[in-house]
Amino acid sequence: TSNIFVDIWEVHGTAKWVGLECRGLFTQGHIGNADALNIKLGNAQGSNSGVGSHLFGGYLEAAFDVFSILPRTESYLAPFIRYERYDTQKQVPTGWVKNPSNSRLEYTMGISYKPITQVVIKLDHQIFRNQGQTGVGQTNLGLGYIF
Repeated sequence: TSNIFVDIWEVHGTAKWVGLECRGLFTQGHIGNADALNIKLGNAQGSNSGVGSHLFGGYLEAAFDVFSILPRTESYLAPFIRYERYDTQKQVPTGWVKNPSNSRLEYTMGISYKPITQVVIKLDHQIFRNQGQTGVGQTNLGLGYIF
């Protein structure tokens, strides 16, 4: 049996100034012996369903807390926008074919409301694009609680 080695690295950062918040992340990965892994998983050579040997991804996001200009409020209301780009098959092992639907762009626009710091209500709309032209959009409503 072949050993499968996975190397992943990432860099991320966050910046805040007054009510403006910016964050970002970039990561890359390498899967050694991805060809052996594909065979073990039953992904036939020549198919585009194989595990990639290299992958990457990242995002940039900006938000502004409109309540930050109010004195002494615990509440938070921030419209935000996020750009994401990733490809889980940046490279594939010899004998497999890249699936263009795995090279993706996502745009997310929405708003987050925190009546108190431990609770968030989030509404957003996402637009999905990929090189295979199979992307669709969706609207999400979420509720979160930190305890």
